Amino acid sequence: MSGTAFVYGTLMAPEVLQLLIKRVPKSRAATLNGYARYRVKEQVFPAIIPAKSSSKVTGMVLMELSRSELDILDVYESEEYYRAAVEPEVEDGTKVPADVYIWKDEHKHKLDGEWSYDEWRQLHLHRWVERCECWIASQHNAMQPATRQTHGSCWRLQPQHCCTSIVCLLPLLQTPAAA
Repeated sequence: MSGTAFVYGTLMAPEVLQLLIKRVPKSRAATLNGYARYRVKEQVFPAIIPAKSSSKVTGMVLMELSRSELDILDVYESEEYYRAAVEPEVEDGTKVPADVYIWKDEHKHKLDGEWSYDEWRQLHLHRWVERCECWIASQHNAMQPATRQTHGSCWRLQPQHCCTSIVCLLPLLQTPAAA
């Protein structure tokens, strides 16, 4: 069984997808109406929340994701988000069913201003990829296969060190993506 996901932030970067799920899936440019994208305070990644019907978020729909790839995205997005079913509109006007990660209401106070994918790519992509690689490498030897939990601070870019709290994603990364 395959799934789809509407992505609007760091997961639009092919480099991040390749690192996380070991491939860059087919995708389609898309717009999600009724939502707004914000920068998360003191972070370099965005979040979306429901907004006026005239609001919209541009992104893309990742196609043909396996169950284990969606599990990896669940962990990547952390406990500050929840996954919901939506219908973004792709470039030809068709609405496509997809999952999306929405920022939880209890964390709305952490949202501040607009977020730009182009700016993020230019200023933060290289460091983001390094942090992801460092995190995966730091967990390689210490990982217990049965451990799988999410951590709200997994993907925070700390100024001087890698995040080492992500003990949950490595088992998913070590197994081939299941259909």
